[in-house]
Amino acid sequence: MIGVYGANGFIGRHLTRALVLSGHAVRAVSRQFDNAFRDEFQRCVDLVTADIHSPFDMIASLNGLETAVQLMSTSSPGLGNFQLIEDIEDNVAPHVRFLQAVHESKVKRVIFASSGGTVYGPDAMVPTPEDAPCFPISSHGLTKLFLEKYINLFGKTTDLEHFILRISNPYGPSQTFKKRQGLIPAVLHHHRLGQPLPVFGGGKARRDYVYIDDVIGAFLKAVEASGRPREILNIGSGISRSVTDVIGAIEKAIGEKVAIREVEARISDVTESRLDISKAEAVLGWAPSVSFEDGLKRTLA
Repeated sequence: MIGVYGANGFIGRHLTRALVLSGHAVRAVSRQFDNAFRDEFQRCVDLVTADIHSPFDMIASLNGLETAVQLMSTSSPGLGNFQLIEDIEDNVAPHVRFLQAVHESKVKRVIFASSGGTVYGPDAMVPTPEDAPCFPISSHGLTKLFLEKYINLFGKTTDLEHFILRISNPYGPSQTFKKRQGLIPAVLHHHRLGQPLPVFGGGKARRDYVYIDDVIGAFLKAVEASGRPREILNIGSGISRSVTDVIGAIEKAIGEKVAIREVEARISDVTESRLDISKAEAVLGWAPSVSFEDGLKRTLA
């Protein structure tokens, strides 16, 4: 059985659906499930309401799992560095305790959603390979890197298999503007409310946008991969686009102008993030297949 932790989120919902369609037995774990999730999955998925801050909940939820997919996080690059202590308390310590529970429960494999957009920092070469030095300048990136190191620790000292997927900037249908995360849902959210979109640093920052179906394809391959993997893999499109480029593409697609207001660049943001995704193709046989233009059309539809 595959456990999806954070199943009620953007990636988790798409992954749960894909795993079910692929014939896997799935346990969906989340602090809460909305009605739409329950309506879709309650007949075909083991739904478990659990909080990562409760060790008892986590241990109980891991019983009988072969693989745990860890998507849970309350951190966000959009929050900057204003919640340093909260990130340590909510996104490091409980997750290390979770890894300990994974080991004690004899779960065979962990797949962890890390951040390809923030763990490397501003001085990384572009495109950025997995062996580039990691010096994140955001609390979100630093917490992800800490957890990567702990996963590596368990991988080196126990039998735990793992894939760490450093995901760039995922987007797609059902993504909402929560935790101030995601440019495309931010544009749509502000436009729908008739509010100007805050654009940092003149909209010059470039990011690697990857469509959600391609992200889910990487997770499926990581779930089904043979052997005893202990891998860190970049998951992105390998192409970067500026904030201005993305806004222009949305304007063209909807036939309307998007109101913006320019604000100063955030010190916790890097200028450009573009991932070298060749290792994922070599290890998993994975490559993105949905163009940005097609992905945007599907998202808007």
